[in-house]
Amino acid sequence: MSHYFSNETDTIENRREISFRFLGHTYSLVSSEGVFSKDAFDKGTEILLSEVSKLDIKGDVGDLGSGIGVIGVVLNQIFDVNMLGVDVNPKAVKLANENYAQHHVRGKNIVSDGIEGNFDYIISNPPIRVGKEILYRLFDEAHAALKVEGAFVFVIRKSHGALSAQKKCISLFGNCELLNRSKGYHVYRAVKLDNLLNME
Repeated sequence: MSHYFSNETDTIENRREISFRFLGHTYSLVSSEGVFSKDAFDKGTEILLSEVSKLDIKGDVGDLGSGIGVIGVVLNQIFDVNMLGVDVNPKAVKLANENYAQHHVRGKNIVSDGIEGNFDYIISNPPIRVGKEILYRLFDEAHAALKVEGAFVFVIRKSHGALSAQKKCISLFGNCELLNRSKGYHVYRAVKLDNLLNME
C-alpha cells in the first residue's frame, strides 16, 4: 500500500466526491485513491481549521502538504487570501487544482517536496510519517519562507511527537504557542520574529 507522501502516479484513479460541512458551509471536493484522507474530511485538518478560522488570516498563504486542497478551499471561503499549496504527490496536486477551480480559489497547487516563497502564513497538517528528519526540514523551510511577523500554524497528534515538534519550533522561531488540544491533536502557532530577535 502506497503512502500519501510519495511521488506515485500509477495507482487506479477511482475518482469520487467527498462532502463535509464546516462553519455552516457545505463543501464538495473531488478525491481519488492514492491521496491522503481520500474518503473524508480528516479530523486533524478539521481541528486545525477550527483554530485557524479564529485568526486574522490574509495575504499570501502557503499550504504545506496540501493534499487535495481542503485547507485552501476552506480558507478561501472565510478569508481574503492568495493560496499556494505544495505536495509531493502529483495526483493530489492535480485534484487540488481541480478543487481550487471548482471553488474559485485564488491560487494554485504545485508538486514539490518542500516550500519556498514569501508568505504571511503557512498552514499545515504535515506528513508526520515521513520521519522526524524530513519533517523538521519542512519546519526549517516554513520558517525561511515566512515574512517577518508571519506565522506557521500546524496540527500534530500528541502521540506523533507534538511536544518534540513544539520544541523544534521554539528553537527555530523563539516561540511556539499551543492554540488548542483536542482529541489527541495539538494545534501550534509560531511567529517569525525579525532577524535580530532570531539571533538572540
